[in-house]
Amino acid sequence: MKILGNISHISNRGRIIARSERTPKLGAPVFTSDGKRIGSVHDIFGPTRKPYISIKTGRAVNTEKFENRVGETLYEGIKNVKKWGRRKRRKK
Repeated sequence: MKILGNISHISNRGRIIARSERTPKLGAPVFTSDGKRIGSVHDIFGPTRKPYISIKTGRAVNTEKFENRVGETLYEGIKNVKKWGRRKRRKK
């Protein structure tokens, strides 16, 4: 897992906003330092050198708990990419 950034604040819509040193991929899973998945990258905005990342949390994650965790480091996991291979031909 790669370091994504630090939690900046919680938005009015309940999304976690983090400040990052790099631009992650949209839809990439986001984890805490404990290794628990909290959501995925929903939006990237702000300056290109230190962008803000909007993280859409899962249903089981309570964003009120993250108000106390401002400054905590979040990590980006590897997105499961569907591999596009050659299709098998049907035998006639």
